[in-house]
Amino acid sequence: MEGETVLLTGEPGTGKTLFAIHFLYKACMDGKKCAMLATEENPEKIIFHGKTIGRDIEPFVENKQLTMVRVLERRIEGIDDKYANITTNSTDPRKIKFLIPEDTEIIVFDNIGTFSIGQDLKDFRDQIDTLVYIFSQSKWTGLIVMDKTAHELTHRIAEYSTYGTIHLMIKENPYTGKMERYLYIPKMRDTEISLDIVNYNISKEGIRLLTPKTNR
Repeated sequence: MEGETVLLTGEPGTGKTLFAIHFLYKACMDGKKCAMLATEENPEKIIFHGKTIGRDIEPFVENKQLTMVRVLERRIEGIDDKYANITTNSTDPRKIKFLIPEDTEIIVFDNIGTFSIGQDLKDFRDQIDTLVYIFSQSKWTGLIVMDKTAHELTHRIAEYSTYGTIHLMIKENPYTGKMERYLYIPKMRDTEISLDIVNYNISKEGIRLLTPKTNR
């Protein structure tokens, strides 16, 4: 929904960034103006990740439909960068409103957990609340990614601020005995949802949700 923000959490290897790329790719294909703030990887790597799952976002970056914003990235001053429209070393996620083009409709923040390091719990909660408020006031539909470790260390407080929460996990499939990836949606306001966990695969064709029959 317009102006609402969903939190996506998960441990390493669950495909958090790939889910974010899927989200952006679909939005761009629908003609939306998008932006992505990447705190852990540069645009080149994110674009490469997208290509490995059949979601090439590079054309959207090149035609300015998708703005890639570098956050907390240590780079040598003066290096030419054909992908990033904006470069910042901001350490406060609330400064996002100064970094995003005004006509943006969809935004992904990956990974907000970076800002929780060394933060007082109350200060971090204030940052999250303000960030979600900015999204709402700007009418940005947002996806905020947060690693599981940071989410747990901050007592999962980010979940209270967002419209919905999606948890990604890796656990043993009771039918196959193999470790597999699962998705769980504990919260999505104003939406009827199932509390069942859903198995999914990541391949060169993208992310595919599996039916219970496929799992067995």
